[in-house]
Amino acid sequence: MPQSFLVTATWDPQAGVFTSQSDIPGLVVEAETFEEFVELVRGLAPEVIAANLPAARGPHRLRIETRFDLAVA
Repeated sequence: MPQSFLVTATWDPQAGVFTSQSDIPGLVVEAETFEEFVELVRGLAPEVIAANLPAARGPHRLRIETRFDLAVA
């Protein structure tokens, strides 16, 4: 069974980017769009997992969640 990892994309309205929180040690992603965020995670995650979690054998499953915090009147 593949090992699963969670990556959360949180919108930072002041910076205008999505930033990452993850249970993959060392994975740090910032992107202006969610689509760009997903592509960066797709490209970086396997490399970061291999470097920082060498015992984690693939294939890996990545769950990417989006988070927006809104203040409303």
